[in-house]
Amino acid sequence: MGDPVHAGINKLLMAEKEATEVVKAAKEEKVARLKLAKAEAERDIEAYKATREAQFQVFSKERMGDTGSYSKGLAKATEEELAAIAKSVTDNKASVIDLLLKSVKTVSA
Repeated sequence: MGDPVHAGINKLLMAEKEATEVVKAAKEEKVARLKLAKAEAERDIEAYKATREAQFQVFSKERMGDTGSYSKGLAKATEEELAAIAKSVTDNKASVIDLLLKSVKTVSA
C-alpha cells in the first residue's frame, strides 16, 4: 500500500509543479503583452501629437500669419511712417522758422 500512496504524492507534486510553470508562463506572457501594448500606445500618442502639432501650425499661420511676413510688414510700415514724418519736417521747416522769428521779433509792451 505504501507504493500507491507514494506514487499518488509524486503525481500530485508533479501536477503542482506543472501548474506552477503554467502560471509562471502565463504571468510572463501577460507582462510581455502589457509591454507591447504600452509601446504601441506610446507610438500612437506620438503620432497623434505630431498630427495635432502640424494642424496647429497650419491654424496658426492661417489665423496669425507667418511671423516673418508680419515682422517684414511691421518694419515696412515703420519705415513709411518715419519717411512721412521726415517729409513733414522738411515741408514745414521754413514756416516753423518764420513763426519762431516773428514771435521773437515781436515785442509786447
